[in-house]
Amino acid sequence: MQKALNDLESSEILSREQAALLRRIYGRELFSVHWELRLLLYGGILILTAGLGLLVAEHFASIGHLTLLAAIALGCVACFAYCLRHGGGFSPESLATPDAAYDYVLLLGCLLLGTLQGYLELRYQFLDQYWNWWLLASALIYLLCAHYFDNRLALSLGLSTLGAWLGVKTSHLGTGLWDGALRDSALFFGALVIAAGAAQTRLGWKRHFLPVHLHLGVNVLLTALVAGVGSRAAGSAYLAGLLLTGSGSAFYALRERSFAFLLYAVLYGYVGITIFMLDLGHWSSEGIIFYFLVSAVTLLTALVALHRRFGSA
Repeated sequence: MQKALNDLESSEILSREQAALLRRIYGRELFSVHWELRLLLYGGILILTAGLGLLVAEHFASIGHLTLLAAIALGCVACFAYCLRHGGGFSPESLATPDAAYDYVLLLGCLLLGTLQGYLELRYQFLDQYWNWWLLASALIYLLCAHYFDNRLALSLGLSTLGAWLGVKTSHLGTGLWDGALRDSALFFGALVIAAGAAQTRLGWKRHFLPVHLHLGVNVLLTALVAGVGSRAAGSAYLAGLLLTGSGSAFYALRERSFAFLLYAVLYGYVGITIFMLDLGHWSSEGIIFYFLVSAVTLLTALVALHRRFGSA
């Protein structure tokens, strides 16, 4: 095994780091489970908060309102107190994480805060029909926590909650799920998220937050454009916007060597072009099956080839 690894490394099939990792595994030495532990922590936080939400929804009458409020509030305060004690304070630059649990304790505190706000509105209806302002307040608090504690999980939560608030505000206009008003709101939100990330990077403030802004903003933009391709009135305009945005995402992927943005461009572009072509004319069942067979095989082949090129680079 050692000889095989030496041969693979000398022929540059394996990099030095990959060969060293395989040698440690073969020799039964310790190796990192950093990302596995982070994934388990993240999943545990989500399961815990989901279970707490179900507990509040189903048993709040028997447990008692004040008891539930006090328990959730104490848990939230404890999480934020832990982060304030162990965190390094605000800085425009990236901060080192104090320990493995820090990010997830902050995420738990933010989710408990959201649960507390939802329970207060459910029980006391402070804002009545304007309850969506709780979403805006939550989004602003999450964004504040993200920038103060330098946490990208809280940033993702804040940006997605802000998008949810904008969607709820638009739905109150009496519009459907993917009609023009909601698509316009999604396009505005996606462009705003990308512009905010670019502005922060330009100003030298939290530059490491840019990927979070780009991933969310590009996905929202491309989703809204794909949803508009099927509209009869402006389908071609949405398709042109989709191809333009996808080209920008692909160019960024090639420049930054980030395969994810190339994947977004290819997959969303494929879905948009497929919708446009199927709406363009009358297709027989055999024609549709043939189209999907040929296009799917071509798409998978292209993605595998591009992924290999990115991996070798």
